[in-house]
Amino acid sequence: MPRPQIIPPPTDAEILEQRNVPPYMAARYIGWGTSTLYRALQEGRAPFGFAVECDGHWSYNISPGLLTKYKAGNLPTYRLKEVEDLAVEGVERILDMKLGALKRITEAIL
Repeated sequence: MPRPQIIPPPTDAEILEQRNVPPYMAARYIGWGTSTLYRALQEGRAPFGFAVECDGHWSYNISPGLLTKYKAGNLPTYRLKEVEDLAVEGVERILDMKLGALKRITEAIL
């Protein structure tokens, strides 16, 4: 029985030659399954690209430069929970400032 042919992942140079990295190539490059990559792009969780749905069909854009930075560990990434916590903290800080100003105005009037 013949051995299955193992296709090596693309090199950095091969990725950087692309204008828009095809998802199958990007998945092999970073060692992900294609379904994982599709889902990450669709959910906006992949910092190196995005997906757009139009009439039930998805289109994908994967930046070659960002993808190589991601694989090398040079692309900052954030977990969704971290971003949510930062947003909540910022909103709470602004509300506290506004409420404090409103309290001072109310006290000055009374």
